[in-house]
Formats: sequence, C-alpha cells, structure tokens
Amino acid sequence: MNTIGIDISKERFDCLCTQRQRNRRFTNNQSGWKAFKDWIIDEEVHVIMEASGPNYLGLASHLYEQRLTVSVVNPLVIRRYGQMKLARIKTDAKDAALIAQYGIDQQPELWCPPSEARRGLKKLMSMREGLVRQKAILTGQAEAFNQHKEIEHMVNELNGKMQKEIEKNITRIDRRMETLAEKHYEQVMEALLTIPGIGQTAIEFVTITDGFRRFDSARKLASYVGICPGIWESGSSVRGRGSISKLGCPQLRKLLYMCSWSAKRSNPACKKMYQRLKSRGKPEKVIKIAIAHNLLRQAFAVDKRCEAFNEKKSLAA
Repeated sequence: MNTIGIDISKERFDCLCTQRQRNRRFTNNQSGWKAFKDWIIDEEVHVIMEASGPNYLGLASHLYEQRLTVSVVNPLVIRRYGQMKLARIKTDAKDAALIAQYGIDQQPELWCPPSEARRGLKKLMSMREGLVRQKAILTGQAEAFNQHKEIEHMVNELNGKMQKEIEKNITRIDRRMETLAEKHYEQVMEALLTIPGIGQTAIEFVTITDGFRRFDSARKLASYVGICPGIWESGSSVRGRGSISKLGCPQLRKLLYMCSWSAKRSNPACKKMYQRLKSRGKPEKVIKIAIAHNLLRQAFAVDKRCEAFNEKKSLAA
C-alpha cells in the first residue's frame, strides 16, 4: 500500500507520496480536496495527517467519504518521532515526509469521523467555555471598577448588561447540550447521573469520550485523560517525584478534579478513599486527583455494565 503524509494548515496542505517520492501542495478547501483525490486516483493509499486543531477535519472527512484509508495522529507523537529521527530541517514538505515515514513505521490505527451529534456537542461546549471566560473577565472588571467611586456610571451599566446576556446564552447552550446528549447518549447519561459527584458534568463526559465508545478498558481511558500515575526513574541516581502524566485531555481532567470536591462527601467509595489517604498524611491535591481517577473508573464501569451506580460494588472495588 502506498503511504501519503500530509502536513496541513488553515489555507493549504503539503503531501508526500512515498511511492512517487515527490511533493505536491493543495489548497485546504473543497477544490483542493478534489484535486488531491484526482492526484491519487486508482491508487491504494494510506493517508496520514496530524490532528492540527480544526484544520484537518474537512480533508479527513472528505477522504473518508471517498472510502480512502485515513489515519489522524497526535501532533506531539510526530514531534517526538522527528526528535527520535534527529530531524534537523523543518519545512512543510519535510514535515509531510516525516509523517509519511511515521505511517510506514508505526501503521497507526484508522480514523473515522465523529458523529454529527458529537460534533455539535463539541462546538457548543467550546462556545460555552468561551462565554464562561468572557464572564470571568467582566466580573473582574466590575470588581476593579467598584474600587473607584468616580467611575463612569455607563461603564457599570454596560458591564452588567453584558454579563446578563452571557448568562442567558450559557443557559441556552446548556439546554441544547442536554437535549442532544439525552437524545444520542441516553443510556450512558442515565448511568452517569446515578454516580454521586458527577451531576450535570455527565454531558461533558459523553461529549469528550463519545459515550466511552473509543475505549475498551478503564486504564486506556485514564491514559487518554492524563490522570494515570507517571514514574520517572533510571538506575540508582534518578528518582523523580511521582505525578500524573498530564499527556491527555485537559478539559476532562479539569472536570474530574472539580467533581472530586463534592464526590469526597457524597460518593461512598470516594469518601472512604479520602479518609484513608488523609489518615496517611497525603496532600489535599494528591487526594483529589486519586478521587478523580476513582470517579473516572466508576463512570467507565457503569457504562460498560449498562447499569446504575452500585454502592456495594464501588466499595468492594
């Protein structure tokens, strides 16, 4: 099978065809996608590209619809692969060649596009995060303005109106996300909502993990989130302090950490873990990360068993 590496950006993408050993550049739009497909016509190919923000999604989806074999790779993996190969030159053409060589050496898993429901939920979640950041900025400004009595009245008035409008839009987004999640992830949502400490963050859970469909073990899920323990040691002299890897999904890791605050009081298994680790003198942050990991495993278990949260099973685990 012929391997093609693609280095993609917002406006264009560079390709290297390993069989022909030559580069081509196309525009990153529908006409460019069609021209690329014509360029590789009648060839059995494996197309490899990086998951470079939203830039890759259009091309990858188009190629998938054309029944081509596509793999999408984490950019950090390609960067580390280039370091391993001692790559000294970085251009778009060289990056495409590096991606192609990675595809030949590693044979990455095949990609399939996210469902329409998940794409919609991710866009809504991204919009919500942006609105929350805007509201935090306005709240900080309002507090700073109130320190000065001579502040223009109009400034406070506009700030208040903008905050109310943002709150209104966040509420609209929350309702839409809830509708989509209940419609397309009904069983998973019902199971997650039975876990004490998860609450309405279940919507973000199913959005980020696609209802846990991408994972066949809790260990792989924890690795994806970046909440599994990391060990850094070598020989007898290097003994790094243990910590979580953080090479994962920061959004879900943040959500789990926030959930751990209430789970240590309301979730029996997490409460038991909190008391045990507290008695050993563990720092509060370490305990909350352990509880977050426990919550993640509980969420995975209720989904795979297709059953509600069971207090006895959670305490026995």
